[in-house]
Amino acid sequence: MLTEVLTALDQGNFQQAEQLLATLPPEEPGVLLCRGQLYLKTKRLEEAESDFRQLLRLNCGPKLMQMARRGLEKIEQIRQQQRQQAILETHAVVGLEQQGVLILEGVAAAEQRVILARLLATLFKIDPYTARLLIPSRGWRLIRTGNFGELSVYCQELKQQGFTLFCVPFEALTATPVLQVRYFAALEPRPRVVCTASLSSEPVEFTFSWSQVSQRVEGLLPIFEQVCDRDRQGKVTRKEQIQDHAQCCDLHLLEQNQILRFYRGGYQFHQGIPLSQVTEVIQSELDLDQSTSWAKWRQLSSLWQQHCGDRPVWQDFTSFAETALDFTELLSKIPPHLNLFRREDSPWDAAFMLYSSLAFHRARSGSNR
Repeated sequence: MLTEVLTALDQGNFQQAEQLLATLPPEEPGVLLCRGQLYLKTKRLEEAESDFRQLLRLNCGPKLMQMARRGLEKIEQIRQQQRQQAILETHAVVGLEQQGVLILEGVAAAEQRVILARLLATLFKIDPYTARLLIPSRGWRLIRTGNFGELSVYCQELKQQGFTLFCVPFEALTATPVLQVRYFAALEPRPRVVCTASLSSEPVEFTFSWSQVSQRVEGLLPIFEQVCDRDRQGKVTRKEQIQDHAQCCDLHLLEQNQILRFYRGGYQFHQGIPLSQVTEVIQSELDLDQSTSWAKWRQLSSLWQQHCGDRPVWQDFTSFAETALDFTELLSKIPPHLNLFRREDSPWDAAFMLYSSLAFHRARSGSNR
């Protein structure tokens, strides 16, 4: 019967071959090979790959194993040709020089991580171990920068396999205006804040409504200081350590294409409306010194929690930044829109801007879960 199937395949009579295969035991090695070849010839690549891989797992002799591997190689050649054609078509739309970033969302299931690692290894021509290291179990990970056309094709291909990714052009990461909020001048009838923009130190007033806030992005940025330490021999050494953290929160006004940035160290708590009079004090904080900047920041946080606590909040900045810091060239091109009075510039500031910009673009492009 398999001889008849092979004859039908050679003659291009695919319908007859499929009818003959349907009468045979589906898990037999010879049937798997013939069916995989049928699927390959009819461009049903996913089904062909499944049969060839199942045949490899059976380990049923060197001849069949070699033919299964050849089938997988042919599938990858076809996919590479399709990929290159899709990239050329994308270049015609977005341009050849446009750059972008590719963001992968967390994959919790172990079996899905194995499948994705294999796909990433093939796409990026890296070893499977390195590919596995790229996959986060939660949150986001920046896995690739480069030509936006190519990244868009990779993104679409992986989405078709059931994984969640998004691709953002570099220009979009720096296009959204950011106002650094100094204090609230009024809350009624609409919130009014006094801000500064990065291009000007002159304060400006900005009025908005709480209903315009689409989402929040929160993060802790480490503050580094040089400290003295002694080793076992008593020798004094200097090293950089984290001495504090700066709390940051961005309010995204998508329809207005605006980011309002609050951060401890930039907010002038002694000006504007007294926060203690307009926010609810949490019971566990009644015994805390309400004059500290930490306590005042909690009062500020409770303000937007009261008015827009039902909106999405992105809070996985630290895990994202710890890997994004490897992309030093990218971060060097992103203005941080922060002034934390550091002794030296820190890539953490640009990483927060990147994280917030990605959340902004993701929401605007309609890719929310």
